[in-house]
Amino acid sequence: MKYTLTFCIFLIFGCNNTNTSTQETPTRQESNASSEIKPQSLASQFLGIYHGEQSSYFMKNQYGDDMIVNGNKVSVPGIDYKFILKENGVVNLQQTSLEDNSRYYYDGTYSIIQEDTNKLTIECKMSDGKSSFPTYTLLIEKASVKGTCKGSNDPEFKIEKTK
Repeated sequence: MKYTLTFCIFLIFGCNNTNTSTQETPTRQESNASSEIKPQSLASQFLGIYHGEQSSYFMKNQYGDDMIVNGNKVSVPGIDYKFILKENGVVNLQQTSLEDNSRYYYDGTYSIIQEDTNKLTIECKMSDGKSSFPTYTLLIEKASVKGTCKGSNDPEFKIEKTK
């Protein structure tokens, strides 16, 4: 009798805890789903290819000083960038080294992080599908469809819409 009573109490409290957890989980998931940012599409005049060239530069450390390895500054070669902004928040990137013409491809999503009557700020989160996950911020002047691009650790460079 004692074991049966203990088992019943365990079963009642165990079921009660399980039901409480189950009821709370969908509520949390629903609130996360409603607060999730959905991809935005740009107005059609801003969709297309944006081109820019980043000149070679010396890599900087966390203090803003030139990074030095074995007594030498670490040089990053110039890179040709082509961003393709597509509908539904899709972005592609082709990077071409200006030193040896090697190419790297990235896919990702963009979000409009700020917009006013004159300019548009877009954040592009990219991936090469392997181990590289760069983020770029494009600042586009609406009238000229030109602007700047800034990578998380890279110097800013100019971009313009070509198609």
